[in-house]
Amino acid sequence: MNLIKTSIFVFSFLLILTSPFGFTQNPFDLTDLDTGQLLLNLSVTEQISVEQDTLNASLAYSVQGRDKVSLQNDVNAKMASTLEIIEAISEIEYSTGQYYIYIFRPGRPSRNDIENPIWRAQQGLQLSSKNSEVLLEAVGELQSIGMEISRLDYSLSGEAFEQTSDSLLSIALEKLQNRANETAELLNKNSASLVEVTINGNRNPGFFQPRMAMMETSQPDNPQFETPTAAPGKSEVSLNVSAKALLSP
Repeated sequence: MNLIKTSIFVFSFLLILTSPFGFTQNPFDLTDLDTGQLLLNLSVTEQISVEQDTLNASLAYSVQGRDKVSLQNDVNAKMASTLEIIEAISEIEYSTGQYYIYIFRPGRPSRNDIENPIWRAQQGLQLSSKNSEVLLEAVGELQSIGMEISRLDYSLSGEAFEQTSDSLLSIALEKLQNRANETAELLNKNSASLVEVTINGNRNPGFFQPRMAMMETSQPDNPQFETPTAAPGKSEVSLNVSAKALLSP
């Protein structure tokens, strides 16, 4: 984990009077301010690089020919056997993708293709797991039964993002309070409290592997495939926290 990069911006530091002009420029109810109280607008941005913890894979099975019905039966049978393999692995989350059946005409179609077209049928499958070794082994097994991989990449899970954001929030609030305390001391105020806080978080997905083209040629029934390999990248998690600090004499 890289060191946390911190940048603090003091957007505005104004002595705000309880006047109609000051009230219209700030949503805080300035009529609640006592004599000698001030409002300080602060903002802090915390950012950190986090190693991605979830491996994702997209696969599909496709066949083509002139018998539209048999093609769909082929896809149905292949996906059924594929799901039997995946459902037995509790560490893998999965969902099926869209099912396509359409006319496929490479180049200029012949008269025979127009009257008796070539059809293509296919269906996809999405997999994800925090156990990359298990997922990679499963992908290799699915490739050996005819599934073709189109995507393999890492991402940061929602749980890891929330955990990281919570940690950054604690750091940001502490920095804002310290900044408010320092400013209060400079202005001879006895206390500083945060009265309004706005939080904006962001997750940069990071590095993704490029999508690979689906193979057009037919494959042997049971080709031998080596287990695929993948290495996690990093995702940037950033959190911007802005606040209004009430300085009191």
